[in-house]
Amino acid sequence: MVDRELLEKEALAEVCACWYYDLADTLYETPDEDLQAIVRHTVTCNTCGN
Repeated sequence: MVDRELLEKEALAEVCACWYYDLADTLYETPDEDLQAIVRHTVTCNTCGN
């Protein structure tokens, strides 16, 4: 089982600056799978490449 609170903190720490505020605004509705992808860096930003 994933600790949602820890996952949210890790995702906010790992997300690029371009997506930070979007993620912060939608954090509670973002699925665990999407947060895990951000933490693992399997999703990249089209603007900055991070």
